[in-house]
Amino acid sequence: MADDNSADVDLDLDLLRASARRFLAERGETQSVKELAAMDWTGLLVDEAMGGAGWCPVETCVIAEELGRARDGSSWFGTALAAAALGSAPDQVRQQWLPSLLTGTATAGCTFLGDCARVVRDDADIVIILGSNGIHLLEDLDPARFELDADLLDVNRPVCRIDLTEAPSVAIGSPERAAELSAVARLLVAADSIGAVSATLERLTAYLKERVAFGVPIASFQAVQHRLVDLLVFEVKARAVVMKAARAVASGYERGREKAPALAAVAHAFVAANGTAAVDDCMQLSGGIGFTWEYPLHHELRRVFTNGHLVGTARSSRALLAEACGW
Repeated sequence: MADDNSADVDLDLDLLRASARRFLAERGETQSVKELAAMDWTGLLVDEAMGGAGWCPVETCVIAEELGRARDGSSWFGTALAAAALGSAPDQVRQQWLPSLLTGTATAGCTFLGDCARVVRDDADIVIILGSNGIHLLEDLDPARFELDADLLDVNRPVCRIDLTEAPSVAIGSPERAAELSAVARLLVAADSIGAVSATLERLTAYLKERVAFGVPIASFQAVQHRLVDLLVFEVKARAVVMKAARAVASGYERGREKAPALAAVAHAFVAANGTAAVDDCMQLSGGIGFTWEYPLHHELRRVFTNGHLVGTARSSRALLAEACGW
């Protein structure tokens, strides 16, 4: 019976993935948060009693992967996490912001305390700050606090550094809730990178099947095939480790939810450490066309590189893992 249930869940996720991919393919890179909210994607981490879809970290990771594959340029990432964070906010604050986030009429950014204080886009209405002292809501979004991060090259999602010095904020969540949402944030960023790698690999494989050298398709060369297999193995392993961590986050404490932060750190560290190299390998296999800045592959390379620094680095996630394991 357990196997049947597992098969049903996998089928549901496959259907969700297929419908999300079809929806995003019809809109390209122009979708807005309001369009994504109409699909209930901004409420995937919000209790049904508050107007959301329920606590669905696994499904949210599937959506994040498809958005990464489509090179989404919206503020969905911060908006979905902020909606989840507002679930524990005081009634007045929650009623002020949560309905508009769920409908996409307002957007949000999400950042971590410390040297990773970055947000995707500077047009957010609010910013959620996740830290060891809990979750804080920043409503005073003075443009002077934002500075475009020139080191991160994602042109689809402008990333800004935000100055949190003496920023007036409202406490809306406990340290435990902040840790839980931090784990989810790392998983969503990792899933986004997997989507970008998957799109790159799919396009590369089709290209190598059509590109002819010495009278045969390049994909027929054994050395090329080995490299393609290595890339596919990375994609499958990365997706498996992210989904395992997402299921741990989704489960109750009696089923090992306390392991979720460590598993999320493993997933993020693995993808952050290897994702950029995987796309760079695709660039090498694409030959001269891979080095064209306007080519989609370059946008995916920039996206994966940005993801590797957006909510911390592979090194910082390894440090979290060591701390969680008592090493």
